[in-house]
Amino acid sequence: MTTRPANPPLKLTSELIAEIDQYLLVRTQVRRADLCLVFGSHRSAEARVQVALKLWRDGLVRRILISGGERTALGVPEARDMCAALVAGGVPERCIMLETRATNTGENVEFSIARLKELGLFECVGSVIAVGSVSASRRYLMTLERFWPEVIKMIAPANKYPVDVGGWPTHPEFAQEVLDEWGKIQPYLEAGYLRELNRETCPLIE
Repeated sequence: MTTRPANPPLKLTSELIAEIDQYLLVRTQVRRADLCLVFGSHRSAEARVQVALKLWRDGLVRRILISGGERTALGVPEARDMCAALVAGGVPERCIMLETRATNTGENVEFSIARLKELGLFECVGSVIAVGSVSASRRYLMTLERFWPEVIKMIAPANKYPVDVGGWPTHPEFAQEVLDEWGKIQPYLEAGYLRELNRETCPLIE
C-alpha cells in the first residue's frame, strides 16, 4: 500500500487510482444480517439514510443502530436526526436504537457495543452491515475488526456525490475525500485504531 505524504499532495496517476480502488474502496458481500450499524453524519446523512432504508425494505436487516453524537445545525445529535428520517421512510421506531455520545469512528463502534450490552442484545448479533460514506469503506470495516473482531462484517456504502464511485477522480470534492481517507489508514493502523481485515469474518469481493 502506498502511504500518502503530508506534502506535497499526491499526484493522481493511473497506478495510484487503481491501488486506491482495490485497497480503499472495498466491497463485500451483503446478505441478511443481525444488525445495520449506521455511522452518524450530518454532511452525508441523507445518502446514508437512503442506504439503510433500502436494506430495511429489502429485508436484509430488522434492527438498525445509529451511532452519532455530534450536533446538527438544529442542535440535536446526528443520530436522532437520522432516526427521524428513517421513521419518515417507513422504519418502525421500535426497530431503531440510538447511540448519541460518539464523536469519532472508534467511539461509534465502542459505544454501539456498549449500547447493545445495555439493551441485552449484544449476544444476539453475529453479523453487521455497516453504513457510511463510500470513501471510508475500508476504515469502517477495519475499525470493526479492531473493536469487534468476532462479528461478520459487511459494508453497504453511501455515496452523496453525483458520480458513481468509479468516477471519484473526476470530482474534486470526492477525490479530496478519498485522498484524505487514503492518508488516514497507515497512521491509524500504527496508532492501534484499526486492524487489518480478516477474510474469514469480512467477505470481501475481489
